[in-house]
Amino acid sequence: MQEYLGVLSMLIFSTITIYLVTRFKMIPANKIGMIKRYGVYYKPIAPGVHFLIPFVDQLIVYDINRELHLNREIIEIQGEPKVSLSMHVNYRIVDERDYHDHNVDQFMRAVLVEVVQQYAKLYGTLGISQQKLALQARLKGVMMEKIVEWGIELSSFEVISVVEIPSHPKYTA
Repeated sequence: MQEYLGVLSMLIFSTITIYLVTRFKMIPANKIGMIKRYGVYYKPIAPGVHFLIPFVDQLIVYDINRELHLNREIIEIQGEPKVSLSMHVNYRIVDERDYHDHNVDQFMRAVLVEVVQQYAKLYGTLGISQQKLALQARLKGVMMEKIVEWGIELSSFEVISVVEIPSHPKYTA
């Protein structure tokens, strides 16, 4: 009986030790971590080795440097496709508490599309490709207002192309 108790104790001790060792997590230098404690964002953690409390902490790892590509994004004005927009945005996460992985890309895309819609409504789409620099300045200005709210900083921002989509007359039968 004593030998079974010894073997059982060793198995339990080994299992607990292995579990605790697996709670050490390594975050690489080009990433950043966020600890969720009881399902709520608790604190950001820097690259390195960290111990997570068993059954309490969960680690979410983000790439610090991110990019958003809009490739031929069709922008509708009054229900009709009017402008095609292609752009490239590089950004860096600076405040992990405000940054949420999927939402920032979605919010950024929505804001950029909204600004182009307002620009096209205000100035029209005729010759919009010649107004690329003015549109880029307006887009960058709006992005600069939002970056603090989103917890990011812009690394590069480039409007690749903005092209008017010609209207086609609708035929009625």
